[in-house]
Amino acid sequence: MKIKSRVWHWMAVACGSVGLVLGMGAEGTAQTGGAINGNTFTTAVILVLLAALFMKLGFLAQDREEREAKGRHGCGKITRNHARNPEYPENQERGA
Repeated sequence: MKIKSRVWHWMAVACGSVGLVLGMGAEGTAQTGGAINGNTFTTAVILVLLAALFMKLGFLAQDREEREAKGRHGCGKITRNHARNPEYPENQERGA
């Protein structure tokens, strides 16, 4: 099963948001003189790094989706809608 790029990007947004909120909470606690909880800060950093990983996976999935879409619609198709060169007229007799 292939996960679509949009899902990876939304997971990155969710993890990044939660990680930043946890980081801001840990920083606020530290600034007000409260007890610093190392687990909260570690969790925040891990969530932000996980968001970066999900974003990278989202871009890789987006490239894969574009390659698959491009391959379906014109791989090996010959286009003949271009202009002919003047030295090769349309009704040129060709020798066998």
